[in-house]
Amino acid sequence: MKKLVISAIALAALSQAAGCIFVSDDTGDDVPAGTGTVTASWTLYDDQATTGCPAGGDTAAIYAQRAGDATPYVDLYDCVDGTGSAMDLPLGDYTVWVEIGDGSGFVAQSQPAAISLATDGQVTTAFFEIDVYNGFFDVSWTINGGSCSTIANNGVSVLSTASGTTSGVDDVFDCADGENPAIATTGALPVADYVISVALLESGGNAAIGQADEIQESITFGNEFVDLGNVTINLF
Repeated sequence: MKKLVISAIALAALSQAAGCIFVSDDTGDDVPAGTGTVTASWTLYDDQATTGCPAGGDTAAIYAQRAGDATPYVDLYDCVDGTGSAMDLPLGDYTVWVEIGDGSGFVAQSQPAAISLATDGQVTTAFFEIDVYNGFFDVSWTINGGSCSTIANNGVSVLSTASGTTSGVDDVFDCADGENPAIATTGALPVADYVISVALLESGGNAAIGQADEIQESITFGNEFVDLGNVTINLF
């Protein structure tokens, strides 16, 4: 299953790994009484390297969704600007995010920031890091008939293979790092359809001693975190 597109995303997603958000508050006298401003800045990445605006992504849309409102406030800026402001926002609690697109859709989307505008004239600044070419899989596992602490192992392999290819990206985690309720997050993966295999590795080696059923999932836009849920690893 996928985390919903941001208008319905849970605020628990705020701590996702590659969409870091840093928020600071300031106040000023240049904002009308009874309203506030959110100034958003964005840095774009391809994996861990900074990059420019992608094809189909000449526009940055700043969304500010106030709690209880049906629709968000939206302000459009050129992607290359790297910063912009949502001004004259009524005071309240907001979920704020940035989408990179062309005005008709988006190719990448930041993780959300929770921001409270509580004081007349308040100016709040949020910094977003957006991987515009890659996304990530979140997954946790349960070992049928055992646990990470009771079965000798060399970790858990999460192999993500783009559909129609034979070359996959293998992320190996310490077993406990993704054992339910913990969640493991893969490294950056290009936008594509994937077949994902989760396997428990033998102690001292890389041979599988247990496997979960294969999963077929897609990363459909940059910086998407796709929740694969909790898988059951069955021992051989």
